[in-house]
Amino acid sequence: MFESLITTFMPMEVFWELFYYGLSGVAATIVSQVGYSVCFRKFALSNVWSKSLSWLAAATVAFFMMRYLAFSGTQEPFLDSLWKTFYTRIGTVLLTVFIMWLVMDIWLKWDLRDRSRLKEYGKWPEIINLAVTLFEIALNYLIAKFYVF
Repeated sequence: MFESLITTFMPMEVFWELFYYGLSGVAATIVSQVGYSVCFRKFALSNVWSKSLSWLAAATVAFFMMRYLAFSGTQEPFLDSLWKTFYTRIGTVLLTVFIMWLVMDIWLKWDLRDRSRLKEYGKWPEIINLAVTLFEIALNYLIAKFYVF
């Protein structure tokens, strides 16, 4: 029943590709969120450094999950897909870091280096980061699907 319901809307191969890509996205998002929060709150790194380091860890997790789960049928050589993944993701991370800087530092004018004011911001730094990360996941799927793998 489950399979026939899905095949009404899409081929099973597409369903499993999207399912595994979604799983990769969830894992990468968790790594990104936890990494950002730890870097930002625990190690008092700047917003830009926190986002950049959490991105590196998330991109690595995402590459391996996409390579071996979502796009496991790819004929693309390992090093080619690794190279394409990281240089396209560098482009998307530059975009997301720019968005984070634009929203938090320029538009909201938050001085995130002033630790005494962190409570004023509540969870908004993490909420904004999550929204930007979800945008990044959608963009990365399109790039992975149509260019990398």
